[in-house]
Amino acid sequence: MKHYEIVRIREDGKVELPFEYAHELGLVEGAYFLVEIDTGLKEAHLERIALPGKKLLEVELVVEDRPGVLARVSGLFGRHGANILFSESEELKELDLAAIVAVLDVSKSRVPLEELERELLKVEGVREVSLKNVE
Repeated sequence: MKHYEIVRIREDGKVELPFEYAHELGLVEGAYFLVEIDTGLKEAHLERIALPGKKLLEVELVVEDRPGVLARVSGLFGRHGANILFSESEELKELDLAAIVAVLDVSKSRVPLEELERELLKVEGVREVSLKNVE
């Protein structure tokens, strides 16, 4: 259900939502939200991706744009106990490549970041890998 509220922005740029809506959305201390910001349209969109207590990893990949590459990558994540919370891909048409951005919950994963990066680079069709812990 949609609700409309007019809120005033505080001096430090913080937005305060009415408690009942904040609680319903999971806007609690330690929760993780993806913020999509469009400066051209002067809009921002929030999407909750994880409640508190998760260990998140941001993954950026450049891969060959062909069938099966994403399946091999996501299979590798699954084998290591990583859960994909968010992913988005974009075609880089003129290069026959695709860019993939994903956020993983690695709370149950035991693989070190360096090893995961090495394994991703060995996946057929993966060209570039960037991994970053989300604090």
